[in-house]
Amino acid sequence: MKTEINSSIVKEYGMAAGADVVGIAASSAFETAPDGFKPTDVLENCTSVIVLGAAFTRETLNLTPPEYTEYRNVFVAKMTDMAKAVARRITKESGYKAKAISATGGKWVDGKQYGHISLKHAAELAGLGVITRNYLLTSPEYGNLLWLSAVLTVANLTPDEKSQVNFCEGCNICVEACPSGALDNIESFGKSECSKNFVIENKKLVIKCFECRSVCPYRFGKYETGAVKE
Repeated sequence: MKTEINSSIVKEYGMAAGADVVGIAASSAFETAPDGFKPTDVLENCTSVIVLGAAFTRETLNLTPPEYTEYRNVFVAKMTDMAKAVARRITKESGYKAKAISATGGKWVDGKQYGHISLKHAAELAGLGVITRNYLLTSPEYGNLLWLSAVLTVANLTPDEKSQVNFCEGCNICVEACPSGALDNIESFGKSECSKNFVIENKKLVIKCFECRSVCPYRFGKYETGAVKE
């Protein structure tokens, strides 16, 4: 006999898989996403997007770029495995179609790599945090240390409310710290400038800079002791 799942059950699946936080967004909330990157473009009749978040440790921000990259590469594999586990469990226990969205990878468009959906925007829509001036997903509890993956499903789940927290008012630290000027105008985020600090070696992403993450006063979360400018 199949289980009739709901939002609470699905969140339990996510936590059991290893997530620190789980949020849900309605597929219809992605109406402004570019064609080809909407949930329904990836899974036909998708109605719900389940976003999984897990935090890497504070000490990660003290690593050298090569060490940070290696930690990140291991962590994204872990996040992708979480999404696959949740997707399998939804289908096995309820019969609803579900598709895991990798924490990395995606589509190549005009020589650049894009995810199947924007995980940062999905997380914001699912109430896990807000996209801040440094163009990172920042949550009240975990700051910008959350890494993300997602699961698309045709199951009709109750979405979470968007977070209303405001981290960036009166702050320009990340903009001033960015070595490439990529954050000078967030309305037209300078991805091409930022991407100069990312290279592909042996088919793996190598990160040369994560200054915008490490200098943020809220990198550890709004309610943590470390959430002040040092």
